[in-house]
Amino acid sequence: MNPQTTPHAAELSLHQSLKRLEDYVRREPTKAVVVALGTGLVLNLLPSRVLARATASIATRLLPPALLGLGVLKAFEICCEKDAAMTSQDR
Repeated sequence: MNPQTTPHAAELSLHQSLKRLEDYVRREPTKAVVVALGTGLVLNLLPSRVLARATASIATRLLPPALLGLGVLKAFEICCEKDAAMTSQDR
């Protein structure tokens, strides 16, 4: 995080989650290692095609709404800029 700028809410949430995770790992190192090994084993046993298919399926479903949201946001930004320019010209 840059100290001169205020962090975004998502960035704060991520940092808090990472801090809680780090605290847990320091408190319970054995459990953390077992969970990490178990997760790695399960991911290693799954065929890579299953992981790729699941990732592609999720991305395919999430991409159109995300692009629509970004387009609406950009249109709103352009409208606000035009409105601000017209307001400043009227003065």
